[in-house]
Amino acid sequence: MLRWPGLLLGIAALLSLLLHLGSIFNEQIYAWLTQQPYTESELKKVTQKLSDIAQADDARPAGLKGVKPADHQVVYLHHGPVLHKKPAEKPVVLAAKKSPVRMVASSPPAAERVASSVAVAASEVVKELPQASAASSVKPVVVIASAVVEEELPPLKESPLVAEQTYPAAVEITYAYGIFPIRMSWKAVNGHYSLKLRGALFSKSRTFISDGEVGQKGVIPHRFADYRDEKLINEALFNWDDMQVTIKDGGSSKVEALKAGDQDIFSAAFQLALQGSRMKDFTFTVASGRKIYKDVPFEISGQASLRLGDRQIEAILLRGRFEDRTFDFWLAPQWHNMPVRMTLSLGSEGSFDIWANDIKINGEMVLEPPSNSHNSNSNRMMRR
Repeated sequence: MLRWPGLLLGIAALLSLLLHLGSIFNEQIYAWLTQQPYTESELKKVTQKLSDIAQADDARPAGLKGVKPADHQVVYLHHGPVLHKKPAEKPVVLAAKKSPVRMVASSPPAAERVASSVAVAASEVVKELPQASAASSVKPVVVIASAVVEEELPPLKESPLVAEQTYPAAVEITYAYGIFPIRMSWKAVNGHYSLKLRGALFSKSRTFISDGEVGQKGVIPHRFADYRDEKLINEALFNWDDMQVTIKDGGSSKVEALKAGDQDIFSAAFQLALQGSRMKDFTFTVASGRKIYKDVPFEISGQASLRLGDRQIEAILLRGRFEDRTFDFWLAPQWHNMPVRMTLSLGSEGSFDIWANDIKINGEMVLEPPSNSHNSNSNRMMRR
């Protein structure tokens, strides 16, 4: 009889432990229970093309970056000074026509045409005036009223941070690595970007950070960093003035030469997304915090239909090879060439294959996890 209380206490302790573990790992358990298989079709001939992404206008003054240009401009032209006469000497007034003359304000030929038109109009009116005698003390005065010169100017090329059809300023993607989520965020403000990927398993975490500039030349990384459990383990520092990159791995440090267009291992995906439709040479160096992969040649290897979330998405595979290392970026043209899948095989640096499970672009959810079609609260649970 004395064994039963001990057995019951043991069962209660085990249940308590399971509940405790369940509360800690509820997200992973939920993902495992609801996970749909990620699939891809066989590679086929590319029928789509990478979206042509508009770039930032680097020529715009720094103080005007991000400022939306005016839809149209109005220019007022005055033909000579307005002469004031005594009340007894009333001037003859030529009023401006109701329909304003239209011109491109910044176009000298157009301005000359308008000035010419005003001059012709003035000469015609003078001809119609009664000729004053030479002895007359009162001379006719012609006043050309202010002519409104207006033209709807073509809008300036807007920064991708402001224009509606350009690269998004904010992207959040949750990738699945098996049943474990990896959060990715991309933010671009005033010509600068920050890119972060973070995954956690139990009490361990891994975080990659890339930041730098973004503009007409695409992505220009300044720093790439690799953290484990919030502790920096290695980084790559890009010095574009000296065209050098410094690799700091633990206590060691080495310097390698840079050339325009070189990237880190994650900014490379966004460089291909931004510049891919206009790049003639897909070869560039890729840096991690531990190693430099010199002159990696990327090529469009095909197109496949990927099952992501509850949708089938057509994605274009750009594959880079360096010896036995591979860099695979699957870009979705329908979503600004977003990297919806990334597969890296880097030997001792690690290998992984991550698939997009949900995607939010500029605050709009464009890809929902498959569980959302069954449970409206599931996405909320997955994001706690």
